[in-house]
Amino acid sequence: MLGDLLLKNFAIIDEINISFAGGLNILTGETGAGKSVIIGALEMLFGGRASTDAIKDGKDSAYIEASYYLDQAEEINELISEAGVEPDPESLLISREIRRSGRNRCRINGQMVPLWLIREISQYLVDIHGQHEHQNLLDSSSHTGIVDELLPPEGQKLRAEVEESYERLTELKKRRQELSRRESDRARRLDIIEYQIDEIDEAGLEEGEIEELERELKRLNNSEEIYEVTGRAGERINGSEYEDNAILDMMGEIKSSLDNIARYDGELEEIQELAESIYYSLQDLGYRLRDYHENQQFDPGRVKELEERLDMINNLRRKYGETVEEILDYREELQEEGKELAELDEKLTDIEAGIEKTRAELEEKAGKLSELRRRAAEQLEEKLQDELQDLALSEAKFQVEMEKLEEPSRRGLDRIRFLIAVNPGTELKPLDQVASGGEISRIMLAFKSIIARYDQVQTMIFDEVDAGVGGKTAIKMARKLGRISRQRQVICITHLPQLASMADRHFYIEKETDSKNETVATEIEKLTEEERREELARMLGGESESRTGIEHADELLNRAAKTKEEFTG
Repeated sequence: MLGDLLLKNFAIIDEINISFAGGLNILTGETGAGKSVIIGALEMLFGGRASTDAIKDGKDSAYIEASYYLDQAEEINELISEAGVEPDPESLLISREIRRSGRNRCRINGQMVPLWLIREISQYLVDIHGQHEHQNLLDSSSHTGIVDELLPPEGQKLRAEVEESYERLTELKKRRQELSRRESDRARRLDIIEYQIDEIDEAGLEEGEIEELERELKRLNNSEEIYEVTGRAGERINGSEYEDNAILDMMGEIKSSLDNIARYDGELEEIQELAESIYYSLQDLGYRLRDYHENQQFDPGRVKELEERLDMINNLRRKYGETVEEILDYREELQEEGKELAELDEKLTDIEAGIEKTRAELEEKAGKLSELRRRAAEQLEEKLQDELQDLALSEAKFQVEMEKLEEPSRRGLDRIRFLIAVNPGTELKPLDQVASGGEISRIMLAFKSIIARYDQVQTMIFDEVDAGVGGKTAIKMARKLGRISRQRQVICITHLPQLASMADRHFYIEKETDSKNETVATEIEKLTEEERREELARMLGGESESRTGIEHADELLNRAAKTKEEFTG
């Protein structure tokens, strides 16, 4: 269950820490005090859309933190372990920081996590019923999901299989459409593939060819300069009829003179060896320059041939790839595509067979799911009838209308709609055409009372579920929430004193303004028994200190105590 809730710089809240208990937790206060801010913070913590509007004016960030006491939380621990979070066998700490910069941070047990992980585990932690959910109940598209809440485990498994089969069928149909489109375009595409493969093959490309061609062309285009420089360098080293002071001759003289004195000193021997090495290197350099120079030839025909070859390859590069390797890889892709197109008829036949098989599986599973839904719908009708009687709607008639679809959808073969007749003798009609605001509140609570027996969520939160309700009906609604709170932790914002009197822990929320009337802040406190009497008296419409108000409050508290004894007895 939810233990402590910490809020910092959230909306009009500076900092509050609420310690919730098991059973029924009630939050009351004047209109506009900030009660719904608490619910908004919880919705945001558990994955709701974050907005910088939630940050208190003048602050850079808002912070929300909730601690949970866990019992048999294998699913939660498995989910967070897979995400790399160290689980605690007894507790869970979830936090979210909303920043004006937009770089929000989510943590579980102190470790940074993505928001989707918090959304994933929230389904096991909390069920929040805000006022907007009344509208969801009026929307018939949500009715199938409500019935499915009552399915047995085999039905839940079957529903997942129906969704999976539907997804597979949708994918196969999409694939068939794609293949059919390709079939109509096949002849033209095969011609293009054949032309492109022939064009690449005729080029006779070789890997690394472009670089080799460019090197040769570069050499030929600069052959005049190469010839001149290598000839002049060779003459300087080897000598010629125009060059008297050949470098090799001068180096030979140096080497000879050092040969004569090297025996006088070990260091001279090293110098002589270096001179000898340089002499022979110069000799080798001279030979190579002479040979390279004498072998130079300029062939204008070869230059033209290289340029034409490069132009042809560059034309292919513009169409098929930047390098020869990419062009050859593209050729392989063309060949593979051509093979696929040639086998298209066979693939289409296989796809059609797959569609028929998957459709048959889907219809079979959807048919079985429909039967299980019909049984769940009958249970819902019976149970809801009892719940409505407890909530002062004993004359109401409720029916689950199931219409079979022509084609299975993601949810199966059923279109489900809830019908109700609030007054005796009236025709059953859709909820949105019949029920008033107060009746919708009671019907919603009736649904939640039933579903609470089936789901695994231990904390249920209600934001003014009592809208439009008063008098004896309020007492019945209080009993209903009190009974739910015997199996679940319930947190409820209410304006009804009848409901507040059932609280196991009562919190009062108020809005305070500073002495200069410049800043507003929300404060919350857990009420003592005496403070509860005063708050109930206020809620009853009297002064919190009036004798009449206190007497009425005591009457409510005594009635609530007896009701709780009935639950435990």
